[in-house]
Amino acid sequence: MRLGVRPAVFLGRLFLFLLLTYFLWRPVEPAYTQLLATLTSGFLHLTEVSSNPNFNQVTDMRVRETADDRQAIFYQNRRFPAVQSGIPAEWVQANLVLLIPLMLATPARTYQQKFARLLLALGMAVILQVLDIAVTVKALYASEIPGYGPWARWLYGFGNSFVQGMDTQLFPFAIWAGIHFNQLLGRGSWVPAKPSAPAAKAVRGQGRSERPQGKKTAKGRPGGLPPASSR
Repeated sequence: MRLGVRPAVFLGRLFLFLLLTYFLWRPVEPAYTQLLATLTSGFLHLTEVSSNPNFNQVTDMRVRETADDRQAIFYQNRRFPAVQSGIPAEWVQANLVLLIPLMLATPARTYQQKFARLLLALGMAVILQVLDIAVTVKALYASEIPGYGPWARWLYGFGNSFVQGMDTQLFPFAIWAGIHFNQLLGRGSWVPAKPSAPAAKAVRGQGRSERPQGKKTAKGRPGGLPPASSR
C-alpha cells in the first residue's frame, strides 16, 4: 500500500491536530517547563566543570511566574548575581505546538509506528530546546562577565541568534521531514514494487479455463485408436 502524502487530506488533518494540540498543551505546559529547566540546569552544570571558581557550576536555574501570570525559566550567575535574565517558556515550547500536529497528520502503516515516530521527534525536540536555553545563558555570560574572550563572545552571540531564529521556524519542519524523508519523496519501501514479467503473465492468465486434453492410452495415442500398421 502506498503511504504518500495527499495534500488536501494532510492539510485537513494538520489543521485539526493543530487546534487540539494548542488547547491540550495548556495543562501540560507547567510540568514540561519544570522538566526542561531541570534538564537544562543539569546540562549547564556539566559544561561548567572548571578549576576557576568564577566558572565552576555557577548557574542557578528555576521556573517562576512573570508579571502577566506566564511561566518563564529564570537563570542567575552565583558568582555575579547581577547577571540574570529569564526566558519565556512559551517561546521555547512553541515548536512543539507545530511539530506534534505534523507528526500526527502524516500517515503511517500502523498506530504503533506513528507514535514511535512521535516519541523520536519529541526526544529530538527536547535536545534542541536544552541546547537553545544553554546557548542563551552562555551568550549573556559572555557579554557581561569578565574572562570571556572576543572569540567566545562572538561565538555565543552568533549561536544565540541562530537558535532563536531557527528554533520555532525551521526545527519542527527539519525534524518532521527528516523522519519521513523517504515517504515524502515516494522512495524506498513506501512505493509498491512492480511485478516481474513472469508474475505479470501469471496474473493475466488467471481466470482462463484450461483446454481439456484427450485421454492417453497405450503407446501415447489419443482417443484409444489402434496404431497404424506398417506396410
